[in-house]
Amino acid sequence: MPHVAPALLPLKYRRRQPPGPPWPTAAWNTVRFARQPLNFVQELREHYGDLVTLPTVLGPWTLVFHPDGVRHVVQENHFNYHKGGISNQVLKLTLGNGLLTNNGDSWLTQRRLIQPAFHRSRIASFGQLMAESVASWIEEVNIDSREPIDLFQQMSGLTLIIVCKALFGTDIHLHKQRVFQALGTAIRLEAQSFYVPGLLSLPTPQRRHLYQARDTLYAVVDELIAERRNKATESKNDLLTMLLEARDEETGLGMSNQQVRDEVITLMIAGHETTSGALCWTLMLLAQHPDIEARLIEEYTYILGGRTPQIEDLPQLTFTRMVLEESMRLYPPAWTFARSALAEDKIGGYTISKGAYVLMFPSATHRHPDFWERPDVFDPERFAPVQAAGRHRFAYIPFGGGPRVCIGNQFALTEAQLILATILSRYQFRLPPGASVASEPLITLRPRGKLLMTIYPREEP
Repeated sequence: MPHVAPALLPLKYRRRQPPGPPWPTAAWNTVRFARQPLNFVQELREHYGDLVTLPTVLGPWTLVFHPDGVRHVVQENHFNYHKGGISNQVLKLTLGNGLLTNNGDSWLTQRRLIQPAFHRSRIASFGQLMAESVASWIEEVNIDSREPIDLFQQMSGLTLIIVCKALFGTDIHLHKQRVFQALGTAIRLEAQSFYVPGLLSLPTPQRRHLYQARDTLYAVVDELIAERRNKATESKNDLLTMLLEARDEETGLGMSNQQVRDEVITLMIAGHETTSGALCWTLMLLAQHPDIEARLIEEYTYILGGRTPQIEDLPQLTFTRMVLEESMRLYPPAWTFARSALAEDKIGGYTISKGAYVLMFPSATHRHPDFWERPDVFDPERFAPVQAAGRHRFAYIPFGGGPRVCIGNQFALTEAQLILATILSRYQFRLPPGASVASEPLITLRPRGKLLMTIYPREEP
């Protein structure tokens, strides 16, 4: 086509950028996103539509809200969108080159290596381990004291123990508090550095604190790896053994301790942080909706009849699954995820520039009024088979989608359902009178501050 003025070109040849706020608002946009990202992105979608260019002090961001756009990025043209940008750089400070931050052939090799550990048959074998861990937690938390507990801390400790026993064959109980504190420090500092370039690359107090937290995690994981290497003659059939015994097909070389460590820390964090958040939001919502909780109890009475649930019961506990899915719709633990465009692309008629930083928001897509009636209402019936059957596949993306869908999604769902059925069939969780619970979008969607709840035996009012 001969050169002509852009305004005279046919529409299909024009480079139309997605709409958004004017460029002089970049600093204010960054401040608003840092302070109230969930509300801000909802306002952007309502005002500008399903594809938005957001000017920030870090450069322009492309925000994708519509399920069609999400599907294009993570599935239909996923080869053009890699993990990258500021979010990936920040995560690499702690996770190194693990499965969550890796790209290309290296990522594919690691994914194929780790995938068998999350096969349905292996997850089923973890049922007894999960049930025993919950029983131990009930004894440890001393429910009879009637003292309010910090639910997020308690659920984090429980899920951390489960993931370490299931995937790495180790009891991390002795290290639980150290790991929990180090993870909390790392997650908070990494979230802050997302908005403040240089916070962790310059010799700041924040960088020193992050490295101290990271060194704590490294020390714990290195000890696990060293112990397993020293006991190489013992037969263990878990993910840590698979990582240590893996060999490159061409060179025959195994993974270095650093490579193994990156994968272990990635799966340790991803395997408990998101599940603990989902459990907390579910228990909070049930405390606020006693009618829905009553339906759960009816299900447990009918299916379990007073006995401890087993993993074989989960297919029959359909309402438990619906409640959990609706909780993750309203409060998706992974509230946002990002990609970088390797080449120019088009979404919905708009141009996505090469190198564009593309963000997707389950927190906003899950409340899109075109796909969810009364989107802010807690209604598990949305996930009844009849209602869910006709819904857009990418309108609900708590675990992402496409080839990079969360590798542990079935593990997390199984674990969360089993924990809920075990504790809710025997106990009820109540918020203190007048309690107000707010969310804090860090790397995951956590409760802000302490989520205090009191636990009572089920027979008590």
